[in-house]
Amino acid sequence: MLPAISTIESGTSILFLGAGFSAEATNINNDSIKDVSSLVTYLLNEVGITSTADYDLDTAAEEFQSIRGNDDTISALHSNFRTKSYTSDQETIVVQPWKRIYTTNYDDVVETILTTNRKPYTTHDISEPVSPTLQATTQVLHIYGNIMKASEREFAKSFLLTERQRDNSPFLKSPWIRAFYNDILSSSNVIFVGFSLTDIDIRRLIGAMPPEVMKKIHFITSLDTKRPTLTRLKKFGTPHPIGLAALASHLGTKRPGVPIRSYAVLPTSLQELFFTPKVQAPVSAIDIERLLISGMPDLGKLSNADISAEPKAYTISRSRNAYNRAGNNASSAMPILVNGDIGNGKTVFAFQIGYLYSQKNYRILKVQREPDNIGEVLAYLESMDDQALIIFDDIMRFPKLPISILELKKNNITILATVRTGFLDTSASSVKSRLANVTTVDIDLDTPTREETQRMVDYLSVNGLLGKYADLSQSEKLAFIERTCSGQLRDIVLSLYETGALHTKVEELLTNIQKLEKGVRDLIIFGAVLTHAGYQDLSQIWLLSNLLDYPGAHEDIRASLNEHELGHLVRIDEGDLSIRSPALAEFILKHVFNIETILDVVKSGITYINKYFIDEYDLVMMAKGLLKFSVYGRIIKGDRENAAVERFYDECRSLSFAAEDPLFWVQRSICTMNEKHFDISFRFIDTAYGLARRRVNWDTYQIDNHKARVLLTQSREEGVSLDGSREREAIALLQSVLARKNDDLYHPLSVMRIYAEIVDRYSHGLTTDQRTSLKKSIETAIRSIARFRHPDRFRNLAELRNRLAGAVKELS
Repeated sequence: MLPAISTIESGTSILFLGAGFSAEATNINNDSIKDVSSLVTYLLNEVGITSTADYDLDTAAEEFQSIRGNDDTISALHSNFRTKSYTSDQETIVVQPWKRIYTTNYDDVVETILTTNRKPYTTHDISEPVSPTLQATTQVLHIYGNIMKASEREFAKSFLLTERQRDNSPFLKSPWIRAFYNDILSSSNVIFVGFSLTDIDIRRLIGAMPPEVMKKIHFITSLDTKRPTLTRLKKFGTPHPIGLAALASHLGTKRPGVPIRSYAVLPTSLQELFFTPKVQAPVSAIDIERLLISGMPDLGKLSNADISAEPKAYTISRSRNAYNRAGNNASSAMPILVNGDIGNGKTVFAFQIGYLYSQKNYRILKVQREPDNIGEVLAYLESMDDQALIIFDDIMRFPKLPISILELKKNNITILATVRTGFLDTSASSVKSRLANVTTVDIDLDTPTREETQRMVDYLSVNGLLGKYADLSQSEKLAFIERTCSGQLRDIVLSLYETGALHTKVEELLTNIQKLEKGVRDLIIFGAVLTHAGYQDLSQIWLLSNLLDYPGAHEDIRASLNEHELGHLVRIDEGDLSIRSPALAEFILKHVFNIETILDVVKSGITYINKYFIDEYDLVMMAKGLLKFSVYGRIIKGDRENAAVERFYDECRSLSFAAEDPLFWVQRSICTMNEKHFDISFRFIDTAYGLARRRVNWDTYQIDNHKARVLLTQSREEGVSLDGSREREAIALLQSVLARKNDDLYHPLSVMRIYAEIVDRYSHGLTTDQRTSLKKSIETAIRSIARFRHPDRFRNLAELRNRLAGAVKELS
């Protein structure tokens, strides 16, 4: 069945034109516009060559040029693609409010039609940056080149493509391919018209998309399309061998105006979550095992027991106070902000709150991605009268939509946002600005109360998950959760993987991962690194396949994972290859692959970004994030692995986003500091300062903070400097950072803790001068903390002050 007209006139569908679409138009030679194969035949026949089987367009043009000359060749090529007239069917198809029109054709049929009908449009090719679509303007992208963009001579240079070049189209490695995939995911329909299997490699174009997407892809082909072609197209969508006229008849009329929106339909960037209220849900041991291993909760198994911590709860319950505050104190003007470290249960807690709100007859809407045009979402919410809880999982992924929703001031809408604690500690103002700087109901999952740790112990005990820890007394179990695991869910789950009841099952999974063929293993590695580093939202299969040059399709990956009983670990049906559980991602990286293999895969991915996606801000930021030493610090086992990371940095230093970035050299310095090569570490710091001086108004606070850390780490490892100068330089740097920064102060405060570690190690062997100088440095640190303007933002500030005060007492 062809797509409903409402999905076309709403402006949410994509049109993709192939060579067959232009065939019925007439060029300025009063001839039909030829596709590539027809043009090859025409050029060769004109110079007396009748056997065309082994020619592509490039060699055919060379044959023509050798006999007819350069000017005739340019004229023949150029004039073929200039439009003189077109059919009414072509006109009806083009003059619709398409979100975008993609075309593999060089001709100007689309532009000629739009101009005649006075419909605004913009024309682009893949050498240009991606630009957002405009509601009343048609955006046209020419994948192989555009006759309107160049003179005859320039056009001849740009469009002479061999078949091999067409099969490896630059489009597939340009930022526009990302726009295309995002369009597919967010559109109502994608309609291919006149598409030929020689236009572009269809397997590479959409083979990595999930099956759900294929349901909205339609191929309009000619009436005489051969059966093998239809069979192949069926793998990627629904073929309709009906011809242009039937599609035009279905569309009925031209629609040159603005899209007609229906705000009764949920925007594609929103997902509605449905919960069924129940006292308890049937939960099996297998359900619990899958939850803790995969990290992907089944919403149908949430119940009242998950809130009240009943023995048959599906998930670990948090404190009563957290649920009460989230359920009763939040409002349209006061969002809920849930912070937690990676893997500490933010998403599960958000779903638990969603369950609570569903019992109050709220609709629960989860924002999957921020669309280029947020107006569609805002209009939908503006027209919605239902009470709704809107979930933003990882608020930093949504730069505009949360604040815009708050500015609607709709009393029926409440926002719940999650954020990684690292962002809150280092960039609190950025986090708050995403929520319009309004007062929030803050829920901290990293500092569990005794009630919460008791609930964790009860959950692990009743579900038989403690393994060798099962014979501990109640107080010992609490100590295991609170001290050994610091109350952090990720560390608790990792302990269960290492020696708990989940160990055997996880070991089986690790063995099966090793059996995967290399291409899929590499995808798993990169997906695990992204989850471990907090970038799992960039784990789309099509993107990872491009970054790692994986040639297989979505179904190949699914078949391989299912064959080795790994299908439940990743959300492959949604088009992602994300290891949802950060604990599992870390465990895989530690126990399945050596650090050299991991770094080689990461290097391949970020090198691809450097080459093809350098203008994609979020991908470049992800690549920079994967250059942070902290990503690999938790999986490094010894000096050999540390040396491998240094080699990785050495091999990545030529990347454009690394070589001139002062903070890349800070990462290299961290790595060498970790190896106790302090002389090299300081050399890299000097390089970072040198690069920073080239930048206008660039604050060196991160370099200053790191240098202070290196200075104090050297003192901790090698002893206090003879005259105390090294320790005095460190506190001067930290004071300077605290004096000029209101944000990102977590790190300078944490560096001060090293003073206490130095005293612990060397207090009894210091000279009088060393003791006096070190004491003054620590007293300066304490005074800096006392003057700190935002003590409430740092949970361990009082403990740090006491720690330093104890060090001063030891030195007195």
